[in-house]
Amino acid sequence: MKPSPEWYQSWFESPWYMRLYRHRTDEEAQRAVRLIEQCSGLERGARLLDLCCGYGRHALALAERGYHVSGVDISHYLIDRAREVYPHENVTYSVGDMRGPYPGAPFDGIVNFFTSFGYFDVHDENAAVFRAVYDALRPGGIFVMDFFNARRVRETLLPESMTILDDVTIIQERRIEEPFVRKSILVSNPCSYELEFEERVWLYTADELVTMASDAGLMIRRLAGGYEGAPFDETTSDRCILFCQKP
Repeated sequence: MKPSPEWYQSWFESPWYMRLYRHRTDEEAQRAVRLIEQCSGLERGARLLDLCCGYGRHALALAERGYHVSGVDISHYLIDRAREVYPHENVTYSVGDMRGPYPGAPFDGIVNFFTSFGYFDVHDENAAVFRAVYDALRPGGIFVMDFFNARRVRETLLPESMTILDDVTIIQERRIEEPFVRKSILVSNPCSYELEFEERVWLYTADELVTMASDAGLMIRRLAGGYEGAPFDETTSDRCILFCQKP
């Protein structure tokens, strides 16, 4: 019997992933990229890897600022959409695993946006991402990871929500099942079809992310709590954004 796909293989290959997150705008991507410019020290013209690039919002924003970008994602569907919707002469897109190796290495910088980490059931598989990043950076290269603030997720998690898109009902149920935050997604078109998906992400704290980065050999330069660049505060920050450097 063929094994069932991992949750991210099913979910990210579905058109419903893009539709559900369509409120994540190009302007939000521009804010994240401005933070990279302000805080990373990466100069325009640098070679960057957008790791888990999805359908290319951030890759395009980086390319428009003069960076040379390689976008990598495990989803064939999302990579196809990136090539279609967000093409640019400074961007190349390819299918690949976040655990590496990454085509085109070494890079001046690697970025990982929108909580695109913590997908694997085994901790060491998640830690392997940091090791792959280290291997793919040139000496002095920068790694930026944009993750959620696990404490805020625990305190503010909305158990259930419903969205209607083009007469299709999407019900999302969220719960904490340590060490994960899990989301069940039901897509229902009356009298036609029902589709079920899942998201499952490790609730890594800032300290745990820092430990994984340090164990991989990366130096921690700063932690930001949001796209405006304010210092990370575990009690109030919505995001946990790591800025790391390879010695």
